[in-house]
Amino acid sequence: MTAIGRPISSPSLSILALAATALGLLAGCGEPTAPSAKPVARDPNLLVVYSACGLLPAVESARDQFLAASPGKKVEITAGEPLELVARVANGEVPDIFVCLGEAEIGELERQGHLDRGSRQTMGGLSLVIAVPRGNPARIRGPKDLTAERVQRIAIAIPGMTSPGSAAERELDRAGIWQSLQEKITVKQTALEVLQAVSGGEVDAALIYDPCLRRTAPKAPALRSEEAPESPTNPVQVVSAVTLDETPVTRIYAVLHKRSPNGLLAQRFLRDLAAEIGQGVGDEATEEPTEPAAQTDPESPA
Repeated sequence: MTAIGRPISSPSLSILALAATALGLLAGCGEPTAPSAKPVARDPNLLVVYSACGLLPAVESARDQFLAASPGKKVEITAGEPLELVARVANGEVPDIFVCLGEAEIGELERQGHLDRGSRQTMGGLSLVIAVPRGNPARIRGPKDLTAERVQRIAIAIPGMTSPGSAAERELDRAGIWQSLQEKITVKQTALEVLQAVSGGEVDAALIYDPCLRRTAPKAPALRSEEAPESPTNPVQVVSAVTLDETPVTRIYAVLHKRSPNGLLAQRFLRDLAAEIGQGVGDEATEEPTEPAAQTDPESPA
C-alpha cells in the first residue's frame, strides 16, 4: 500500500492504483489512446527518437555519428522522464524509436501494442546503487544498513510502473530485507523525484541507477562531480551497489514504434546507438524478468 511521497505502509492507494494515477497526471489526460493503423505522415529523412533523459548523452553521440555518415538526414530527440514519455506514446505520439532503461516502461508500451517487441534491441546494463545526502548522516555503507533504526526514510520510484522502482523491490527482496523495510519506503512518481528527495535531505537514502542519473536533465544534481566527493557543492553521494558483486541489474532497450514511417532508417540509427551505449553506459546486464507482449490488434483498444 502506498501514496505518492508517503511511506509504503500508508493505507491510501495500492501501488497499481498509484501507477495509474501517475500515468494520468503525466499524460495530462484520461485513458491512453488505442493504437491506430493510420499511417504517420513524416519527412522520410527525419528520425524521431524518444529517450530517457539519463541516456541522452549516448543518444546524442549516436545521432552525431549517424548524421556524419548520412548526409541529408535529420534526427529529432525528445528526452524526458521515462514515465512521462510512456504517457505521451500511450496517448498517441509516434516516435520512430523509444530508448529506455529497464523492462517496466518498454514492456508496458509493448503490451499496449504501441511498440514492436520483435524490434527490441538490448544495449547494455546499469547498476542499482544506494545514494545518500552529502555527508551520509545515517552512516549507510551497504544494503544491510538500510534496516538500521537510524535509517528512517528510503526513496524509490514506483515499482511495477518504473524500472528503477521494480529493480529496487526485486533486489531488496533478493537481499532478504524488502519486507522489513516497508515502514521506511517512500514511493515517488519518477526517478528524478527520487534523486531530488535524496539531494534535498528529505530521505536518508535512495535507490537509483548509476550512472544514468549522472547524465540526466540539467535540473537534477549530479551524483558525482569532477570535484572530490566531500565537496560542499556535491549534494549526493553513492555509497554502495545494492548487489554485493555490483552486477548490473537492468538492461537498456531500444524499440521501434509499430507505426514508425521510417523503420529502415531507424534500424541504421540503432546500429550506431548500440555501439555508443555498449561503450559508454555499462556492461551486459543480468536478465530481467519479463512478461511476453500481448498480441494486440492495432485497431482494437489496448
